[in-house]
Amino acid sequence: ITIIFKPYQECTDQKVYQAVTDDLPAAFVDGTISGGDSETRSIWILEKSAGRHVEIHAAYIGVTIIVRQQGRYLTLAVRMPEELAMAFDETQDLQLCMNGCPTSERIDQEGHLQLPMLGLQQASFQQQARVEAQRGVFTLESASRKCREQLEVKDIYFHSCVFDLLTTGDANFTTAAYNALKDMETLHPKREHWHIFPNSATGLRPFSLLLNALLTGFLITVLL
Repeated sequence: ITIIFKPYQECTDQKVYQAVTDDLPAAFVDGTISGGDSETRSIWILEKSAGRHVEIHAAYIGVTIIVRQQGRYLTLAVRMPEELAMAFDETQDLQLCMNGCPTSERIDQEGHLQLPMLGLQQASFQQQARVEAQRGVFTLESASRKCREQLEVKDIYFHSCVFDLLTTGDANFTTAAYNALKDMETLHPKREHWHIFPNSATGLRPFSLLLNALLTGFLITVLL
């Protein structure tokens, strides 16, 4: 994950945050943990759990970012004003916040990547999938039972948990889905939006936009 905060007037110089698996720092790449003038912090990092959970607050643009590591995976949750999320044009790259993952990179109901992967990339993915599947084989019933241990409501977090257990066999996804729900509760001020159900997910238009992403071998850059 690379998060770039561009320099903005008198609020902050450019700040860059980078995280990879097993390296979730509690500082920006320049070694600082905050930015702004001597009296007011405009941006800062909070370490909630060493090497496992950090929060980045950019008060000058109303953005909060939560980065976690769960097992071998990184998760990302972002709250930002809707007008900021929509401030892009056709010349800019993929907009995950507004459009989600490209169709070609989504996993279908059978658990296969739509995106054609060639050569070593394909072999690497298949090998990783086999290793993960060997960790534990779940049926629909056992996956649902495992997910219900932490997720009582059958919302998108529950269904995501079940799907991930069926396709990977990795029980870490249970906690990842639970943490995603907890991040929603932390970031969204309205309780009625905490549980999103599949048939209502497209109707969610809060005053600020939230993105929850589980990162499994992909690179993501957030430019603010």
